[in-house]
Amino acid sequence: MGQLNELKVRLPYSGDEFGVPSNLHILATMNTADRSIALLDTALRRRFTFREIAPDPSVLEDAKEKCGLDLPRILKTLNERIEYLYDREHRIGHAYFTDCQEPEDVDAVMRDKVIPLLAEYFFEDWGKIAAVLGDAVSHEDPVTGGFLKRSVIKPPPGLADGDDLPRFRWEVRSADEGFVYTGLTEG
Repeated sequence: MGQLNELKVRLPYSGDEFGVPSNLHILATMNTADRSIALLDTALRRRFTFREIAPDPSVLEDAKEKCGLDLPRILKTLNERIEYLYDREHRIGHAYFTDCQEPEDVDAVMRDKVIPLLAEYFFEDWGKIAAVLGDAVSHEDPVTGGFLKRSVIKPPPGLADGDDLPRFRWEVRSADEGFVYTGLTEG
């Protein structure tokens, strides 16, 4: 209001006139992965300024002290691997972990948010998900990693010809088993 292109609308229920003052700035967030809605994205970009806010592992120093896990290192490692295997636009934000007070909170974030997000990113390619989580191995035997377990699926009778690549069943470790973070905090 009060500008050259001032617009006011009449609200349908109250009948009051409504306008936005010129000193009001609207701030919103959007994950870069959400930019796939091309027409909406184009419309938003014409009307708003976009500033990238990259994941910042240093924000997790307090949470690190509270829960006893090296959350800055975990986030940095996850994001380096995601960027290598996919791209930088799909990195995981620090906000996932900022409220973690104890190791069980970090486990819940990994189990209920991060691992399902990785499954979506990599279209259920559990080999890549295992690589991001530090559970990837080059051999064809069963594996119990820090986050995932892998068992070998035997082919049905009559389908095994010896030339087939092995197939695996991947499972997320149970809450009772817990997660082991060494694959994300070492090397």
